[in-house]
Amino acid sequence: MEQLSDEPISQLIRNARRKRQLSQYTLARELATVAGRPTVTRDLVARWERGHQIPRQGSRQWLSVVLQVPQERLDAAAAASRRRARLGHAVVTSNAPVPTGPSRRAQGTPALLPVFRSRVQAGILAAVLLNPHRSFSLSELAEQAGGSLASVDKESRLLETAGILTSRVDGTIRLLRAASDGPMIAPLTELIRFTYGVPQIVGEEFGRVPGVARIVLGGTWAERFAGIPGPAPESIEILLAITAGHPEDRVAIDLAAKRTRTRLRCLVHVATQPLLPHLDYTRIPRQRGDQPVVEVAPVRPRQRPAGAPWPDGRGVLAQLIEAGQLDMVSGQAAHSRPFLELATAHADAAQALLESSPPSAFLLLAHAAQLIAAGLLAHQGLRTSPAAAAHVAGDVVSAQFGHQFSQVDLLRQRTLELGEPTSRDSRVGSDEVRIYLTTVRSLLSVAHTVTNTLGTFVQ
Repeated sequence: MEQLSDEPISQLIRNARRKRQLSQYTLARELATVAGRPTVTRDLVARWERGHQIPRQGSRQWLSVVLQVPQERLDAAAAASRRRARLGHAVVTSNAPVPTGPSRRAQGTPALLPVFRSRVQAGILAAVLLNPHRSFSLSELAEQAGGSLASVDKESRLLETAGILTSRVDGTIRLLRAASDGPMIAPLTELIRFTYGVPQIVGEEFGRVPGVARIVLGGTWAERFAGIPGPAPESIEILLAITAGHPEDRVAIDLAAKRTRTRLRCLVHVATQPLLPHLDYTRIPRQRGDQPVVEVAPVRPRQRPAGAPWPDGRGVLAQLIEAGQLDMVSGQAAHSRPFLELATAHADAAQALLESSPPSAFLLLAHAAQLIAAGLLAHQGLRTSPAAAAHVAGDVVSAQFGHQFSQVDLLRQRTLELGEPTSRDSRVGSDEVRIYLTTVRSLLSVAHTVTNTLGTFVQ
């Protein structure tokens, strides 16, 4: 039986480029240099990666050299993409909606969420609102939103004027991220989550399931995503292609489905089938003879959290998730190590400043305590939402890991007192800081211990 290439050529090019840490512009420049063809541009690379165009054999030869991918693999992926085109399926491999069928409105009002004026605008919001702690360059947003640099620049400036985005300049690069406050941030995030955030969330949750080679979305949601007008989707239809010979892990699939359902706040229907020489979409319900489908790239975690969900404080966690105070996260955002490493660095710096500048040392320790709480949440696949009250992180870790973690919020409150320099409570001495240093070191020790057995939270 003929073996299917691991991924279509659009996704193969994208994954190989990201593995080499190249932007679309850099890849285009290197291809133009190697091939001696100045006509190779970022727009051409973008068309390849969106599946709008299959690279010709000569282009695949140079792609093989620059991306360090065997040409045989590129040729096989190109053949697989042509087979899919012959099957009449519209396959989308990123958050950029692709027009299909009779409705070809490349930059028109998005059928999935028609309150927005363009798909580019919706794509920008999906990228920044679902990754509130990350900054994006214009080229990254163009890739995520499926628009040109000019349109992304225009839309991002309008969103920044409205107070939804903020920007800073790093050298010659303008970086944008979601605003940290404002009355529109929380409701906009909820709108985006069930619409243009679906591929990211599904890819994160089911990407951690062993044996899942491909994830395909279909049904009403895929129709709206592809630009076909109609009623809003009421559920998400998911098809998982399992690697041949790999046992189906129903426990992991069910846990991923539960977390996806909680994060999207909608019904999730999951079907599985073995990975076949060509993807068979017949198990996805069809409302039309030529229904579009969306293939989602699995987001593989660097490591799978060990152990079972922490038993204490589950009720508190469930209530805060239901109230929108906590968000479920996965992928790169669900790792405690960066938080705990930075908290340790802050504690070390505070110790060095203990005698010379007690107030500065205290502020470092207060931030370290917040990082410890954030790290413990991240390890469970959680983080505080943009709408969360300032005390939520401290309350959660106190409910889960004991009264000593109430110091997290006490340090936060003490920081507020230091922000009033005319008050007698704004003074902090080295003796007080020394006590807090011991407290933070103790919290770090407990955090490192519990993460060895702490697992992902599932309601």
